[in-house]
Amino acid sequence: MWKANKKIYAEIAVWTMLVLVLSFACYLPMLLERNRVGVPRELSAAKYLFVIVPIAVSVFFAAGRGEFKKWLADLFSEKIRLKSILFCAVAGAIGLIFSFAYSLISENHDLFTNNYPTLLSVFTGAAYLFLTAMLEECAWRGYLLRRLSEDIGTPFALIYTGIVWAVWHIPMWTIRNSLGFGETAAYLVWTVLISLVLGKFYLKHKNIITTALLHMLFNTCFIMPVSYNIILVGLSGTVMLLTIRKKSG
Repeated sequence: MWKANKKIYAEIAVWTMLVLVLSFACYLPMLLERNRVGVPRELSAAKYLFVIVPIAVSVFFAAGRGEFKKWLADLFSEKIRLKSILFCAVAGAIGLIFSFAYSLISENHDLFTNNYPTLLSVFTGAAYLFLTAMLEECAWRGYLLRRLSEDIGTPFALIYTGIVWAVWHIPMWTIRNSLGFGETAAYLVWTVLISLVLGKFYLKHKNIITTALLHMLFNTCFIMPVSYNIILVGLSGTVMLLTIRKKSG
């Protein structure tokens, strides 16, 4: 198996290394500034390229393999179906309901107003997060996951994509958001879990728009502390697996 897939393993290793190194470089000027190292003002804008790096590398690889048009077509190989929209709606509703319950139980009544102070901020925030989710999904699920799934197998593809996607976020968490080790570790677990859900969803529905919608809803509706979100998604996934096994049995 190793010899048969040697080429794809090498390609994915290079893809991963390029994405991680170039993405870290986007936050390097901010890191230097924090350590009082003089950085030209132009380089400070590099942080805005962070989300662009994975899709740029994916375009480069797809074009290099002569499959750029196929890659674009595969992103939307299935039409948007009602079932996928309903799944997104249910996921968003679960996040909002449990976040609201948490705000009542913990008496954190400012949970929603702190995240969404005005109605306009809800729409602008959702629009921005949907756009960035589209850029991310085209690369992570639309290229990396699908490439690995087709050539190596779905279980490996889901796990590998989840881990690398989580690691990719570390510069953003630690440099931009100044998160400590404990918080970063929790977000790593959360991100891997979300990647598994997004990956299964994309492989089933094969449409990057609905996958980005689900991604955006996770970011906007699950606003409890990350440790609670991990428990919620973990329990939801367990219930779904048990239900599927019961039906198949």
